[in-house]
Amino acid sequence: MWTTARTPIFDNHIHLRAEFQGVAAAKAFEQAGGTAMLLTHTPYDDVPIRRGDDFAVAYDKTLAMADAVRSTTSLQVFVALGPYPVEFLALREAIGPQPAMEAMRGGIDEAARHIAEGRAIAFGEIGRPHFPVAADAISACNDALEYAMRRARELGCAVVLHTEDPTPQTFAEFAEIASRAGLAADRIVKHHSTPLTRPEDTHGVVPSILAKEDLVKTALRGSPRFLLETDYIDDPRRPGAVLGPATVPRKTRAWLESGVLKEDEAWRIHKDLPERTYRIEFRE
Repeated sequence: MWTTARTPIFDNHIHLRAEFQGVAAAKAFEQAGGTAMLLTHTPYDDVPIRRGDDFAVAYDKTLAMADAVRSTTSLQVFVALGPYPVEFLALREAIGPQPAMEAMRGGIDEAARHIAEGRAIAFGEIGRPHFPVAADAISACNDALEYAMRRARELGCAVVLHTEDPTPQTFAEFAEIASRAGLAADRIVKHHSTPLTRPEDTHGVVPSILAKEDLVKTALRGSPRFLLETDYIDDPRRPGAVLGPATVPRKTRAWLESGVLKEDEAWRIHKDLPERTYRIEFRE
């Protein structure tokens, strides 16, 4: 019988903001049976980015949020830090292409410092805009992504991707960029992934899929090699934009009870794969 007393329930991608639900959302996750989360950095309206040094202030907000959750819950909170790719577009418009690239690299280097010092475990979410943009913007974002992957190889950490919805061809592209950087594809996590899970489709990249039953059923037809996430954005201005913070534990339990998910599959999704991907260890 599956019990959270012996096995983690992990949300692979969640955003929390002190000015909105913040700790209250984390408590809702915990009360539903959640035990661990990857708190992923997101831009803040009150921290404008104009150069690489500005990311330090933004990252401090995310790290402070992680500490607040740890101090008020029993959750394990892991952190991913990195310059959100859409920020590059605003930077390019404001300060020009080359200074914008220097700022993004500065943001990657600042995240790397926190990873090296143990405050974060991954770069994320980084990559390229999820909507159509000019080819030169995509090329620049890919260059920044490869730079982050090279830093990830040096640090021995994972990279969480924000991109357009992936196809087998884009998974192959991510794996090729990682190969050029010397980073193993299984250290690359595609956040908000399509439910492609067959090895020939993912090319070693780890899909992270929204905790929706139709997506999970499709994913399981390929392989249980995927992570679950809500992508909860903690923004009252966008109600219903993504899933609520209690969704992953609540849905996991329901799928186990209904037979959608087998216990060995849940174990792989919530424990084996995240521990291997991020080189972390969940508490018993």
